[in-house]
Amino acid sequence: MVPSDLVKLTEMDAAWAVAGSGARLDAVRRAGRRLRDRVLASGVAKCVRTVDLATFPYPTRYGLQGVASSPAPYVFMRNRMQLVQVAAGGRTVTILVNPTDPDRSKAAPYFARLIDRYGETTSKLLSTMHSSIESALASWGVSPALVDYVTYDHLHVQDVRGLLAPGPGGRAYLPNAKLLAQKAELDTFGSIHPLQTEWYIPDCLAGVPADRIVALDGDYLIGGGFAIVRTPGHTWGNHTPVVVTGTGAWTISENGVCVDAYAPGVSRIRGVAKHARDAGVEVILNANTREGSLDQYTSMVLEKTIADGVPEAPEWPQHFSSSEMVPHVLAPGLTPTYTHGAITHGEIIAVRAAAA
Repeated sequence: MVPSDLVKLTEMDAAWAVAGSGARLDAVRRAGRRLRDRVLASGVAKCVRTVDLATFPYPTRYGLQGVASSPAPYVFMRNRMQLVQVAAGGRTVTILVNPTDPDRSKAAPYFARLIDRYGETTSKLLSTMHSSIESALASWGVSPALVDYVTYDHLHVQDVRGLLAPGPGGRAYLPNAKLLAQKAELDTFGSIHPLQTEWYIPDCLAGVPADRIVALDGDYLIGGGFAIVRTPGHTWGNHTPVVVTGTGAWTISENGVCVDAYAPGVSRIRGVAKHARDAGVEVILNANTREGSLDQYTSMVLEKTIADGVPEAPEWPQHFSSSEMVPHVLAPGLTPTYTHGAITHGEIIAVRAAAA
């Protein structure tokens, strides 16, 4: 059952049902403008905070669709989490967006193979742990008991058991939180396709009580200034959190690995702008999976349509890559032209006194 905090949005329904990928792109772009107006009209989030969780290597052939010119075999990505608080139904709703557990993510076949290939010591040198979910909440003064929802743009390399499954004492770390995920994403775990196995942890939901998992079917608004918008393609159940701050709307996902992917024509990463001109494209995919590349392209256009431009540099959309390509000494020529670094807005509400 979908909680009463979530309000169904229908602006995109007819557009996603349009036959023909080109016609669907046009329909989604038009409908996206209406959806953007609806989300903006809902108000502004009370608070947004961002924390860096981990930096890790990622094949260059996937990052920026392989069009960036660099001899480096890996780009380096930084995974980040957001704390979002919004007003809904007379109370404050607290949401964790992309609360990845880096230690549990090592069980994904991609990371497990890196460890096998390079050894634990080298893998630790290639990867950097910056913070944890627990330390981030503590630094913000937010009790785990205050978290109402967790959501990820998709469930690649995620394992939510450490957050939502009962621990040794019979209590989950986030005792009151529910997972918000598209039904199409949850259905993947019924039988993972061979071409999907690289990125999913099959048991990531094992032991999580059924009433802690909310299967979504479409787009939803949560309070003032936060929405979840389906963006299929990277995975069939991909969705994009949208948050409204004082600078307008932000979109959050890993459809693109940095903001250059959303404005490739002005990218200074060698090879990207040339590819955009030669191919006549307006976005560059994060191409580690190809469940639906045409729809992924359309979804990125939708994200651009919803997001406001950066106030001081409007050519760059306020799209926040949940795992963003970052500069690294081992990745020459692969530095984003522009980076947001963090979304920071408002004041954190309520907190230390709440019982964990």
